[in-house]
Amino acid sequence: MSDTWEGLLDALAAAPVFPGAKCRGKPHLFDEAGPDEPPEVVQARQGQALGLCHRCPSLTRCETWFNSLPPRKRPGGVIAGQVHHWHTTTRPKETTTA
Repeated sequence: MSDTWEGLLDALAAAPVFPGAKCRGKPHLFDEAGPDEPPEVVQARQGQALGLCHRCPSLTRCETWFNSLPPRKRPGGVIAGQVHHWHTTTRPKETTTA
């Protein structure tokens, strides 16, 4: 299994359920960009997700949960009112030595 899928599955398994969360039932709005998804479509749906986040009664609890995760376990997409890119912002950078 790839690191991307493994990280995503770990994050989903650890994701809490917040009563009244505005994201419930709308996961497609909160996902990271798909490989062939047009940027304008990504921006539009993530904009909808951000709007829901900012009106969500669970925003603070969601942010606390996200920040409690080790960086490698943090999922990508719209979470706690911000867009997070799993593959670029949460994985440790590989270093090479000469």
